[in-house]
Amino acid sequence: MLNALNKKVLSVFLIVFLVMPGFVFAGHGQTEPVEYLIDFKISGQLSGMTPQGLPVYTINGPSFAPMWISSSGEITDYTPQWRKTADLSGGEIVFSGSPTDAVINFTCLTGSCNLSFSDGAVVTSDAGVPLTGRAINMWGPVVNSPDFAPVAGVNPIRILGCGGLKEIAGKGKAAGMVGSICFNGVLNFNQNDPGKLTGSSKCTITLHSPVDPASIP
Repeated sequence: MLNALNKKVLSVFLIVFLVMPGFVFAGHGQTEPVEYLIDFKISGQLSGMTPQGLPVYTINGPSFAPMWISSSGEITDYTPQWRKTADLSGGEIVFSGSPTDAVINFTCLTGSCNLSFSDGAVVTSDAGVPLTGRAINMWGPVVNSPDFAPVAGVNPIRILGCGGLKEIAGKGKAAGMVGSICFNGVLNFNQNDPGKLTGSSKCTITLHSPVDPASIP
């Protein structure tokens, strides 16, 4: 009787577990293209200049899978450490134009923005399609951001952009795949210390197996 009761309780638990938002049936993977939703937390500093005299910032930081997405479709900001999915390392970001421009353009240098997944896959920027973005000064700072600190000179500015990716380690589910990343987030520009840069961004990554891998730059 006890074993039967335990089995019934376990069955009910599993049903509730599997239908809760954010959970996926074990082994129920995606058909290609494979898609990821990742929350980047970045920090960086001024690391040099291009031959054209443009500033280069090197950025790094952990990346997290969302805890859940509510029925409204809103992505929460809650990123517990156990949801860490990947690490961004060695990203070299070049800004062009003036810091006071209505729209500030920036580019991730080819092959510098590397994202290492927990399953061993490593995707790197470009793949023939430069990863470019824009910081929208004309919209003003995100005043409700927890990073907004006008006295300290920290202005969170909205960013958006897209670019190509390719997997280079030959490991994990994305081994040998090619695809793209698109991001929407915030960069915190520090007016009192222009050498510092922090921010965060919700990113979508979409990858597939190329017909001819040799054709990918």
